[in-house]
Amino acid sequence: MDNLEQWLARASTGDASLDRLEADVWGRVRTMRAESTATRFRLIAVVFALSVGLANGGLGASLAQPPVSEMSVFSSAALSPLARLEAR
Repeated sequence: MDNLEQWLARASTGDASLDRLEADVWGRVRTMRAESTATRFRLIAVVFALSVGLANGGLGASLAQPPVSEMSVFSSAALSPLARLEAR
């Protein structure tokens, strides 16, 4: 305990005032909560954008099939017996 008393005796009081300590602490708490909320909203927005992008780009592109050209009847590939084996 003597060490603590010696340290407190040597410590300078300086210009630090404890009048606004509680207000400063609560201000920091509000700031941290606001930052946490903003981070959550950003995460939700990124997840939503990723899911929309995957749904439109990945799933939509795999389900969309190119239209069959009417001119394919006249191509030499249409005469091949293997052309009937193609899955559509």
